[in-house]
Amino acid sequence: MAALMALLLSLLLPLAAQAATPVEQAQVRELDRVRTEVADEVHLYAFDLLDEMVWEWSQEPVFESPTPVVLAGVTVPVGLGSGLQALVENHLSTVLADNPAANVQLVHCPQCTAVVVHSGPEGTVLSRGYDNPEVLERLGAETGRHALFVDIEAEGAFLVLRARLTRLTPDLPIVWSHTLSTSTSTPALLRDSTQLTSAADARQEYLDALEGRGVFSVPVRLAVRSYAQGWNMRATPAPPFLWLQTGVELAATEARTWTGGLIVGYSFVPQAYMGFMGQARVARLITGQRRSLTRPDLYVFVGGSVNSVWGAATLPFQEDLVNADQVLAASKREGPRTSFGGFQVGLDGRIGRRIGVSTYLETLPGLVYTPNMGTYVQFIFAFQSIGTEVTFWF
Repeated sequence: MAALMALLLSLLLPLAAQAATPVEQAQVRELDRVRTEVADEVHLYAFDLLDEMVWEWSQEPVFESPTPVVLAGVTVPVGLGSGLQALVENHLSTVLADNPAANVQLVHCPQCTAVVVHSGPEGTVLSRGYDNPEVLERLGAETGRHALFVDIEAEGAFLVLRARLTRLTPDLPIVWSHTLSTSTSTPALLRDSTQLTSAADARQEYLDALEGRGVFSVPVRLAVRSYAQGWNMRATPAPPFLWLQTGVELAATEARTWTGGLIVGYSFVPQAYMGFMGQARVARLITGQRRSLTRPDLYVFVGGSVNSVWGAATLPFQEDLVNADQVLAASKREGPRTSFGGFQVGLDGRIGRRIGVSTYLETLPGLVYTPNMGTYVQFIFAFQSIGTEVTFWF
């Protein structure tokens, strides 16, 4: 009959699977995905609770010196099976081995974990070794004198760890007991077992890593500034200026909603121009309330700069009309030195907190009446320059 039932099931199950509708199949796949996700979350929460327990031992050791302890038992929520139990045992042994300051040394005690039979005038007792210290003493089990019990239970939306250390004497006194529970409002933490920290410190390190580790950053920027053709078509326009810039950027908060920076730059093209510049900039995030970890961020910024340039290619910054022959003639000597200020307004897109691309319009109040300088955009102010930047943050 058993063989017949097995044969019937082997024939009916494939037919039932084939008869399932696409909707039912999708529901089964979604159920499997949810089960996997829940199991992963339970694993992480269990590891987090074990890390917290060992960290407490390392801060306030139960024993004054390294003490052999037998891992007497590990229980996990029903339905997760021996897989989670094995993971918990392996993780606990790893964390204890990496943190000798806890003074707990897991040892192997065959007599402690084995099922023993003790017969006497009162009767016959069948028990595990660590449940019957009198039998252990007669067997000469000297490997471990303490046993650790770890129980992980699911209570509603919480995961609770109950642990106790018991001395293996006839009275089985509990020398340490503690209960830890997870919080549904915060995710589980993954801590480095060799450098355990408290949950608060670990979470702060995690947030610092997400936010870029501090409010200071150092940008390295490659910029190109192009100048508009002058209103006089006989005039020679200023060439594009290439700038290598760096400085410091300060965020007002960890969310980096507001940022400000001070930048210095250097520009050099042989026999054409050379220059220095300084810039101050303030930026405001416009794509959210804080920097995103999964999508690009966009800032709008305003800034002011001071430029000092010299060389043959800087002649168009003069108030006199300049032609190409004058530029060629000036290339044989150092050329004039010109200083001017500018104000910028633009957009700055940042990707992954390490790279960004920005563009801006620049108005040069001191060069408004220069015939060699034109205007790209006229909106309240005349914007004579357009800039493009690629920035790397460190």
